[in-house]
Amino acid sequence: MLSFLVGILLVAPAERPFAEERLLLDRRLETLRRILPDGPVAAADTAHIRQLAAEVQLGRVEIEARAPEESGTRGMVTCDLTALGGFEEIERFFGKVALSHRLIDVERLTLTTNPERMIQLAATLRLPFWPTAAPLPPPPEMGRGRPKGVPRPALDAYRRDQARALAKSDAIASWRRARRNPRLFLSEMAAVVRDRPVVLAYASLDDTFTVRGLATGEGTVQKLEARFERGFFRVSEFLVAKQGACHRFEVHGTSPVAGPDAELPVPLEDPFVQDDAPCRVDRDPASRIVVKGRTPTEKNPGNGPLTLRLRELDLADVFQALNLVSGTGFIVDADVTGRVDMDVTRQTLQEVLDLIRDEAKVQIGTSGPVRRVSRGHPPDRAASPGGGEPVSFALKRADVRELLAVMTDIDPGLAALGPPGFLGRLSVWASGVPLLELRAEVLAATGLVERVEEDRRVLERATGAGEAPVPVAGRAREPRLTLRPDELAVLEFELAGVASDGGGWLAFAYSPTGQLQAYRAGDALADAIVRSIQSTDVVLETSEGPLRIALPPPRD
Repeated sequence: MLSFLVGILLVAPAERPFAEERLLLDRRLETLRRILPDGPVAAADTAHIRQLAAEVQLGRVEIEARAPEESGTRGMVTCDLTALGGFEEIERFFGKVALSHRLIDVERLTLTTNPERMIQLAATLRLPFWPTAAPLPPPPEMGRGRPKGVPRPALDAYRRDQARALAKSDAIASWRRARRNPRLFLSEMAAVVRDRPVVLAYASLDDTFTVRGLATGEGTVQKLEARFERGFFRVSEFLVAKQGACHRFEVHGTSPVAGPDAELPVPLEDPFVQDDAPCRVDRDPASRIVVKGRTPTEKNPGNGPLTLRLRELDLADVFQALNLVSGTGFIVDADVTGRVDMDVTRQTLQEVLDLIRDEAKVQIGTSGPVRRVSRGHPPDRAASPGGGEPVSFALKRADVRELLAVMTDIDPGLAALGPPGFLGRLSVWASGVPLLELRAEVLAATGLVERVEEDRRVLERATGAGEAPVPVAGRAREPRLTLRPDELAVLEFELAGVASDGGGWLAFAYSPTGQLQAYRAGDALADAIVRSIQSTDVVLETSEGPLRIALPPPRD
């Protein structure tokens, strides 16, 4: 049909002069030449690809053109491209490839993460050309005789060019139907990973695809496999192996092709972003700390609302549990470590803190909405400034620089210069604390002093005289391989404790990477619902019926 329509356009109407017909045909040939050149143009093709890469700001672009190949009416220049960039830049590059006036077929694509937190792109691009010696079809029949006054050589050249235009139009239509572009593959990878604790490390696409990465949690892996199979991918194999706190997965299959006019969503997040030490289990050494309160009696049942029965909790996580049942905030130094077994019943917050202070040999602030917990004596400091919107944090051993970055995101007026290098780690458990007060506590715990000069904030270490100040807070990045409470599977749910404020019970369980997750009755897991929580056990409602999980006894 396309050849027929082109033939109609190329056959000269009776009323149109030959010179005008020749001009129109020349314009048509020039357009076709831009799409499908006559003969190999490797230098121009290389420059065109490099220009597309520069427009999306890919780095370290290397392009090597292979020797041209010809067969009948088909010619091909194959270019091997390598570059470095983010996932968004790579996706935009292939979007430009799809819209390029020059025909470009993506034969193979490989994406690999590298230590620079970028993606190494390798792609094989095929750019067709029209061989100069390619045979031509018969020219279309002219609707009239030989035009008067036109020499035969000029008319023969005109008819040869008509045949060339028809042949190249057919070839271009054939190439456009067959050419490949990985935009759908890239978009689907981003969709598969979106809102899941999953990161990709490698992806390749040719006639088949391979995707490798890391996922956290049994439930995550099950849902990830189902999402691969229900999307645009046609999965032939899904392999899983345990790696530390993560699962390493590898997927094989085929992926459909997206045409140049397909409307695809722009990926909202980079599925290749890697975490630092992503599969490390963040738990304290197994040193035993026993915190045991007095046994209630009928005459003296207890003075307070707090009951905590905890098993092998990291010492920092004990303060997370206390924050959840009492509302009091805590900032815990990174060296406050140990594994805690705790049994206290109907005690006040101060009674519980006194027991922890004595058994764990730590210092705990005596008042305020946020209390400092340290191995040494918390330093005296001036009263915290008030104000700032109420904020809540639940962070275990967070990098102080990233913590300050989050605070700066909340209030840009807190942007500051400060000492270079590592500023330490803190655990922060706080609910509804004024931002300025919490930030002052963080600075005090880190040993930083703030002063204002020329309308800018400057942080200094007590021992850091002479350090050139640098911006303290960059953009904080959320870890990808972190499970939410509702992503923990039943097979991974190991009851680590229960706690009550006198009005209801909380249950605690660790995620594979060492995050303490809290649950109330009615909360969801990846494949179950928390039906009830008692002082001795938790009942989960699973697809196979109720499952009772008892609280382990204290260690001997």
